[in-house]
Amino acid sequence: MLKSNKNILFVILIFFALYCSISIGFSWDEFTLSNQGKIAVKYLFSLGTIEPEDIFRREFYSPIYYALKYLIVQAFPINFHIEASHIINLIFSITAIIGLKKLCNNLFNKRVGDIAFLILFFFPAFFGHMGFNSKDTIIAFCHIWIFYFSIKYIQTHANKYLNLVGLLAAVGTGINLFFLGSLIPLFIFFIVEIFFIKKFNKSKILPKKIIKDLLICFAIFYSILILFWIDTHENILVLPFSLFSEWAFSDLWRGYPYLLLNGEYFNYNEIPKSYLLINILMRSPEYLLFSYLIFLFSLIRSPNFFKIEIKLFNYKLIIILSMLLYPFLLLYFTPFSIYDGLRHVLWMIPYFCIIPALTIFYLWEKIKFRIIKFLSGFLILSFTFFFFNFIMTTPYQYTYLNIFNGNKENHFNKFENDYWGGSIKELIKKMNFSKNTEFTFAVCGVSKSVPKYYLKKFGYTNYLMGNSLNSEFIIMTNRTTTSDKNNELTNCFNKFKGENIFKVSRNGVDLSIIRKIN
Repeated sequence: MLKSNKNILFVILIFFALYCSISIGFSWDEFTLSNQGKIAVKYLFSLGTIEPEDIFRREFYSPIYYALKYLIVQAFPINFHIEASHIINLIFSITAIIGLKKLCNNLFNKRVGDIAFLILFFFPAFFGHMGFNSKDTIIAFCHIWIFYFSIKYIQTHANKYLNLVGLLAAVGTGINLFFLGSLIPLFIFFIVEIFFIKKFNKSKILPKKIIKDLLICFAIFYSILILFWIDTHENILVLPFSLFSEWAFSDLWRGYPYLLLNGEYFNYNEIPKSYLLINILMRSPEYLLFSYLIFLFSLIRSPNFFKIEIKLFNYKLIIILSMLLYPFLLLYFTPFSIYDGLRHVLWMIPYFCIIPALTIFYLWEKIKFRIIKFLSGFLILSFTFFFFNFIMTTPYQYTYLNIFNGNKENHFNKFENDYWGGSIKELIKKMNFSKNTEFTFAVCGVSKSVPKYYLKKFGYTNYLMGNSLNSEFIIMTNRTTTSDKNNELTNCFNKFKGENIFKVSRNGVDLSIIRKIN
């Protein structure tokens, strides 16, 4: 009966995620990334034909994932390519959540795994990206499964798990070379566990076998990565390392040059070291933050509980904490550019959900005590409050900001909310102009390709695209930009004055607007 209920819940969750994935618009760079996959496919099938203008830093945009996805999408009618792309992203995202469940089953127990699955599924910054974020969800998928397969190799010494690590490392690295840096804690844990500690499996494994398995793993990783990294084919022994060196030591900036962080504007080269902490505190569900405090309480009140319930608990907790602390250290000691909330560290969020899962497991097991009943009731109330807001932001959960951000109407001055421009589809759909109406529009905060696509899709053909000086309307999100007068940083909503004609809002927060310019 319990298993049947779990299956029903799983189906309901899948359908809800599917609805969100196909109802949301496409992201501002989705066509660019699809084109990267097309170029790689064309190159490989033509055995090396490529135009000079198609050479592009593909260590930023995975030619592996996008090439394979491009091939699959071609099987669908052209009018459904975007929806098909989102469904493929969703499949990998759901599989990443399943990977967290299996990891927690292995490290802790099945109950913790079930709880972690639900917490990650309903984490707004993760759920909101599952369908239409092609860049960061696949990294999270690769990261969590590399962790799981590494542990399985340590426990069983079966080389198939290490081969899968090599394959996933190639896919993840192909997304962004920063992915290799994110694997450093896992690499350290693997080496220490295999050669020094051996707590997961005390049986001896011959050094020759380990070295052989590692060499095969690296060969799989490197050959697959280089096969799709077509920029390096002129010299596969030199170019991959020179490009990596250039990126790692002198070219850490990429993407958008400005950001809005908790009400303050910054250039890319002055991002505060508190960026990640602020986003965690302001974008995480309230109950999740409270659960960390309750976890500390549980360690003080019942210091031996987890040690009794979970084998090698302290050791495993250190591993999880290292995964959480590492991105903070990385961003603190390097000038790596980060923006758009938590999406560049989406791979960290699954690990961030583990301690709350342990907390809820503790409350479940100790529910007979009065103080535990009080804490459980408080956590249930805070989850209910969060869940209402979570549903109210559908399907734009990645724009979620918690109660600590204050007045919702002022959220557009706190953070860039719809930084993907996913609400533009709904915005254009809301337009009730006559299809023959002539109008000129400009954009701010979104790529021109996004409104152009949906204007055509919804039957508008008699329009011109201009700039803010010669256009009647402007289509915008609250992306950070510069003012016309003194070049100071502001956001699109504040820069352009006029009458709002149409807008998309969720839970009291304006996400995108069509404004008639004064």
